[in-house]
Amino acid sequence: MSKGTKKTEKYTYDQRILQALGDKYGLTITYIRQCLSGKNLSITADKIKADYKEIEKAFSAAIDNLNSKL
Repeated sequence: MSKGTKKTEKYTYDQRILQALGDKYGLTITYIRQCLSGKNLSITADKIKADYKEIEKAFSAAIDNLNSKL
C-alpha cells in the first residue's frame, strides 16, 4: 500500500485588502495571512477575518456595479 501525498491548498488574498488591514491593525502582512488561514486563533484574528470578508464583499459589489454600467 502506498501513502498518498497530501497537497496543501494555496490561498490567494487581495494584496490591497491585506495592506489596508495591516495599516488598520498595525500588524505585518504575514501575520494577517496567518490569521486568515486559521493558523492564529485569537480575538484579533476573528476581527481580521470578519473585516476581510466585509471589504472583499464591498470590492466585488463595486466591480459588479461598474460592469453593469458598461
